[in-house]
Amino acid sequence: MLKSLQRRWPFGHSPARPSRFRTLGAFLAIALAVGPVGAEDMPLSAELQVPLLLKILIYDRHFESRFGAELKLGVVYAPLDPQSVKAATDFTDVLYKYAGKTVKRLPVTYLLVEFSTPEGLERSITARDIDVLYVAPGNSKNVAAIIKVSRARGVTTMTGIPDYVRSGVCVGLGVSQDRPQILINRPACLLEGSEFEVSLLNAATLVK
Repeated sequence: MLKSLQRRWPFGHSPARPSRFRTLGAFLAIALAVGPVGAEDMPLSAELQVPLLLKILIYDRHFESRFGAELKLGVVYAPLDPQSVKAATDFTDVLYKYAGKTVKRLPVTYLLVEFSTPEGLERSITARDIDVLYVAPGNSKNVAAIIKVSRARGVTTMTGIPDYVRSGVCVGLGVSQDRPQILINRPACLLEGSEFEVSLLNAATLVK
């Protein structure tokens, strides 16, 4: 089922012998030792999330028409929540390692976005031309406001918190039977302007 998802390498040219950690199917096959997680816990580390989330984006049928000269990712965090600040920092630390890499020939840039009000978030998206929002932990009270803005601005939302996908975030990552799990809220994605290929939907868990 996952063979068709292993044909594309999002970061520049495909290597002759791709590492087992460089394909979407390989990520889904990683065996993990994961303990119980709460509603605000991330089942997967930032090290695993970043490459998998970036690869998922290439399966958006509207990728070329939605994004401009670069793929700009905003990491939304709650400034008064230490867990949120740390998670956002960890995520951007991993993104830093992808400097010079591309997703479908687009360079990846990123920035931290402090959530205070929906109006402030909308100003940040507009002023900084953000294409994708990664919703960090600590935003459970802010998810509704974040997705209202994302839908109005046509910005794709992603997260490492499964419960956020159930609350309306487009794409998330979880763990099922000790393996990484892709979660897609298809109605939410469509409202943000994203439509993913059937090959990805078949490999994901669909959330309504």
